[in-house]
Amino acid sequence: IDVSLKPIMSSYLEQLEGRLRDEGYAGRLLVVTSQGMTKDAKEVASAPIHAVKSGPAMAPVAGRHYAQLAGLGDTAIIADTGGTTYDVALVRHGEIPETRETWIGRPYIGHMTGFPSIDIRSVGAGGGSIARVDEGGLLRVGPESMGASPGPACYGAGGDRATVTDAALTLGYIDPGNFLGGRMKLDPMLSRKAIEEHIARPLGIDTEPAALAILALATETMAGAIEDITVNQGIDPRNATLVGGGGAAGLNSVAIARRLGCRHVLFPDAGAAISAVGGLLCPLSDDNSEFHITSSRSFDKNVVNDILERLEKACLSFVQRVDGGSSSKIAYSVEARYAQQIWEIKLPLRASKFRSNHDIDVVVTDFHRLHEEVFAFQDSGAEIEFINWRARVSCDLRHGPLGHIVSTARDSTLAGSRMAWFDDASRDVPVHDFAALPSGKPIEGPAIIETPLTTIVIDPDSTFWRDERSGLVVEVRPGRERQAA
Repeated sequence: IDVSLKPIMSSYLEQLEGRLRDEGYAGRLLVVTSQGMTKDAKEVASAPIHAVKSGPAMAPVAGRHYAQLAGLGDTAIIADTGGTTYDVALVRHGEIPETRETWIGRPYIGHMTGFPSIDIRSVGAGGGSIARVDEGGLLRVGPESMGASPGPACYGAGGDRATVTDAALTLGYIDPGNFLGGRMKLDPMLSRKAIEEHIARPLGIDTEPAALAILALATETMAGAIEDITVNQGIDPRNATLVGGGGAAGLNSVAIARRLGCRHVLFPDAGAAISAVGGLLCPLSDDNSEFHITSSRSFDKNVVNDILERLEKACLSFVQRVDGGSSSKIAYSVEARYAQQIWEIKLPLRASKFRSNHDIDVVVTDFHRLHEEVFAFQDSGAEIEFINWRARVSCDLRHGPLGHIVSTARDSTLAGSRMAWFDDASRDVPVHDFAALPSGKPIEGPAIIETPLTTIVIDPDSTFWRDERSGLVVEVRPGRERQAA
């Protein structure tokens, strides 16, 4: 895969850099990678395997940053809701888990890279996902999507199929005259027509219950993707913060959090462009590794120390080569498993050298603890195999805090109200302008929050407030049944 990509990526990046230089750009051209870091364009051109699925890998980097700013802990679920897909990743104890099972194309049908990348799961559910009734009379949402063109029926660009966005518009969640901050007008009658023709009439129900059913099914699909990745990584979603990124995240992220039992949802102020923000936050980095198998029962301390020393030299050489800025750090880890297992887990190392048998005992204890956290069991008497030794160097290129998206507030905190559906009934719901919300003041739901980039739906029995450092925080109180149709 890497070899096949080299001619294409080398030509593309060379042309891109040439055009930038011709326009007077004198800075550094960096490319994001699938491991949540950036590299110089020439290095990526020489090893383009690093760029596979690199865009979605930026979302957890930004999500971790915003969750820490908001003081919501170091365990988070990062969701990026686009028009076609719903991408989910984790932050576990401040670290972003990796996997070697990164697929190009559909799992088991496409190609697995076998290359360490941030663990991201995707399902075909987003704002443009098409709702339909199948031959058996069951409602389906996705994975097919109307995309940006022609887009949902309400765009008026020729699309005539019902989508998640059409359902949200029909339920009153989206203001047809203030979509994308007023830059685009939507036609709610086209949404109703598409839902009536393709969903309501085949199911024998009214238009609004059909729209509620579309959103409920999309919510269930998205929650299922989160349950899959959290359970597989040893995370109880009830103990994690859900970070809603992507332009369509606001429509049902609170409902997803309630379905999963998450106590808090965070909508970053730049959440609609969460992957782009992650790219700004990524350090200039390099990851070096060396394969050597040793075990806990016959740990080859001298050989391992030699390997770690070589990895450290490679990292320091990288710092000198790229002139990475005023500060750099090296993080060491090893991929390890119980003997004869077929999977490994990435285990952070506390030090760069094993000086005594105590240091070996520490890494063995750390492995047992991590294995129990991820797989819900440990075998303290079993032999551990240490397979692949790694060192990642990170050079901080950023000076000062990340900026904020600034929008002009309306005259009043309360921007108005409109009829919207909650609990199977239409009610008059307050509509707030995010820019006008007072910082730190809790407000009770239900409510709809509007920004130039997204619309956020807050259900009853939830409280929300604006955090000036991170965005909008929603506290989801337990005990209320999720909205269903």
